[in-house]
Amino acid sequence: MNKNCFDFLRMFFSVTILLAHLGELSQHKSFEFLHRIANSTIAVQGFFIISGFLVAKSYTNTPSLKNYFIKRAKRIVPAYVFLLFFTVLALSFFSQVSALDYFSSSETYAYLGWNLFFFNFMHPCLPGLFTGNLLCAVNGSLWTLKIEEGFYVLLPFLFYVLHKIKKPFVVLFTLYFLSLLYWYVMEDFFNKPLLAKQLPGYLAYFVVGIYLYLNIEKVLKHKVKLFLIAVVAFVIANYFTLPIDVVHPAAFGTGLIIAAFSLPFLNNFGKYGDFTYGIYIYHFPIIQLFRQYNLFEKYNPILMAIGVSILTILLAVFSWYGIEKRFLDRYKKGISPILS
Repeated sequence: MNKNCFDFLRMFFSVTILLAHLGELSQHKSFEFLHRIANSTIAVQGFFIISGFLVAKSYTNTPSLKNYFIKRAKRIVPAYVFLLFFTVLALSFFSQVSALDYFSSSETYAYLGWNLFFFNFMHPCLPGLFTGNLLCAVNGSLWTLKIEEGFYVLLPFLFYVLHKIKKPFVVLFTLYFLSLLYWYVMEDFFNKPLLAKQLPGYLAYFVVGIYLYLNIEKVLKHKVKLFLIAVVAFVIANYFTLPIDVVHPAAFGTGLIIAAFSLPFLNNFGKYGDFTYGIYIYHFPIIQLFRQYNLFEKYNPILMAIGVSILTILLAVFSWYGIEKRFLDRYKKGISPILS
């Protein structure tokens, strides 16, 4: 089960999100086509499905709860904390207010404080930055990380229930349905899309990943049949509009996990490093900076998009080799399993 292309799939989803944000935040007509080919919502769903699968594997292969939480913290927190302080310091040079006003402003420290606890929605902006952009948010990509962290905390309790009840399908399907029901109530009934996007609303995708991990041998044994069923179900679910789409997460998750084990030519995609996380957390403020100075309008927008991509990749490479890799035990020991 270690032979897979999860590294490629995660990179694909992170690049998809970069392109989607480029099309949205640049506000340039040359990138309107990106709205049709880069769907950030699908990419985020894919990330959560893969996370459910890999973190469930990580939990079952970790000898203690303490080690599990340490491993999870090492994967997310070091690069995240560096990003926050680096962003605050680096962007001070581009703020429309003076350095004295910037660093004496309570807004700067509110941004750091709330974001250090993953509550980025409480204070997403920094003083004097991106005030003329579509959004003033410094890094709108960070909202998913609190959901990811919440899932890490929930997972041990979930496995405890699964162990006690011994009916994983019943437990996981109940959570799956309640998650989709929560999304429907928040988005369609109360018109609260921000609340719909929080952990309960996305739990269905984690749950699919967990279920597929627990049944991976059976899934791969019948992978051709299940993949075809998943594709057909996915198309139907996205063609017909239903009040509560109970099919989409399961269909998408099944197809995605089967694909991860069925593309052997992509199995070594991440042999030089896993730059997915770095691309995900750095691209947004870079696009915002380019937009603040109207670089997409002043210069060739394609060249500017390439510039955004190059800067993002450089920071992602630094993040991996300078921070992330140093905290991951499996790389220190020369081990390369599929755990996220």
